[in-house]
Amino acid sequence: MSNDSVFSVVIIGGGLAGLSAAAHLAERGIEALVLDADSLWAGGRLAGGDSYTFEYQGRDWSFKPEHGVHGLWGGYVNMRAMLKRFTDTVPLPSAGEEWINRWGREVRRIEAGNAIRSRWIPAPFHYLQLLFHPQIWANIQPWDFLSLPGFLNSIFLTLGVDPLKEQRVWDGLTLRDFFIGWTPNLRTTFEGLASNLLAAPKDEISLTGFIAALRFYTMLRRDSWQIAYLPADAHTSIIQPLTDYINTHGGAVEAGITATKLEQVASGWRVTVDDSKRGGLRSLMAEQLILAVDSSAAKRLLCHSPDTATIAENLIFPDAVASAVVRLWFDAAPREGTQGGMMTGDFKPDNFFWLHRMYDDCRAWHDETGGSIIELHYYDPALINLPERNLIVESVTEVQRAFPQLKRHFVHAAVRRNSKTHGKFRVPDSRSLFVETPFPQLYACGDWIGYDTPSMWMERSTTTAIAAANQVLVQHGKEPYPILQPPQPEMLARIIGGIMRVARLLLTPIISQIRRLRKRK
Repeated sequence: MSNDSVFSVVIIGGGLAGLSAAAHLAERGIEALVLDADSLWAGGRLAGGDSYTFEYQGRDWSFKPEHGVHGLWGGYVNMRAMLKRFTDTVPLPSAGEEWINRWGREVRRIEAGNAIRSRWIPAPFHYLQLLFHPQIWANIQPWDFLSLPGFLNSIFLTLGVDPLKEQRVWDGLTLRDFFIGWTPNLRTTFEGLASNLLAAPKDEISLTGFIAALRFYTMLRRDSWQIAYLPADAHTSIIQPLTDYINTHGGAVEAGITATKLEQVASGWRVTVDDSKRGGLRSLMAEQLILAVDSSAAKRLLCHSPDTATIAENLIFPDAVASAVVRLWFDAAPREGTQGGMMTGDFKPDNFFWLHRMYDDCRAWHDETGGSIIELHYYDPALINLPERNLIVESVTEVQRAFPQLKRHFVHAAVRRNSKTHGKFRVPDSRSLFVETPFPQLYACGDWIGYDTPSMWMERSTTTAIAAANQVLVQHGKEPYPILQPPQPEMLARIIGGIMRVARLLLTPIISQIRRLRKRK
């Protein structure tokens, strides 16, 4: 490419959102240029990396890394459609999800996923089905039933408020406000659920963010909690197939190129880029732009570009959190069970995944050595910032507490620290960036971008990517793609939700009037 090369569409960002948008454009015959800042591995938070290698029993072993295992939930309708459209990836259904709680030396466990998905009790009360699970009685105490009023109040709050639809942020209210009236035991378990759903430490989770996550992932339908896992690492399952599709259908994915400034011109946008492979700054022209980067990168680019800075400086860009992923290899395996689950209470990891039950390269380790591979995710900054050796020691200790049969069977460990590119989920409102941005011929997509969808994370990335691609397609006179919506809430959840919304409409003016009278006094 030479200076001021002209392209119909330029997509800034080669993560899931940017590649999904480019693939949908390519299928309709529109060639998009995707710019990815990483010079080696496209994919953003789904990117691959150099393999983990080590020697064991005279043989060299190699395993593909990733930022962390990702699950496809029941409401991931657009992402599943995208995978069918552009890849051969067939997700692996989860056999269940194990919740392991530790208080001091006492470890309690329950396979909760299948119980919650049971057909006995409809949503939103399906969590009560755990009471019919024998293992639950080892995890709760008699006084936990004192949480029932607070539990019901939290359910009604979740059903009566739709933060994403209403663009209701409630800045200043945190996860703690959700658990008023809960006993410590149950609160700790659901705080662990919150950290897992939002991939953040509990102190960094907002009230409306958690409500939005509960609504999308579990509260409105029992089958929303139907997880499937990728059959291989995310790079192999998603990123490489999307990249191949784009490159073979007229588009291009260019690595090592960082956009540094945007300038609006008569024909569209001039993009100044820093090309690490070719060296130095250069520029290219785009008739239309799609911004598909994390919130920090978007803020930096828009606020440093004179033509966008004035508006961008009045927008809110969500902060980001870091995470750490630790993989442990053992020469023994625990009893057969689920592919993963979460750890709560005094456990230090937030969740875990048995890779030898999911990925082919990891399954080979189990088949040939009888061993196992577990992946742990950490969201607590105090743990993430530990020296690598200390984090490994903590991880081995915690796994052996949860699975005593692995004691004295540790073989190898690998640590991956993910930088602050994962946004803290903030409900998009009028101060947020939406798919249709305030800037002409510039659209946005990603898991933090506003759009009329209840979805979150990978599903929001895919949904907003299709929506951004549709904006371009319409202007080119081509057929847009349908935007799929998750299934409707179950009947009882819809009825209770409707009642709660009517109650809010009736009570809100009364409460507002009382507040005004108090202020006058």
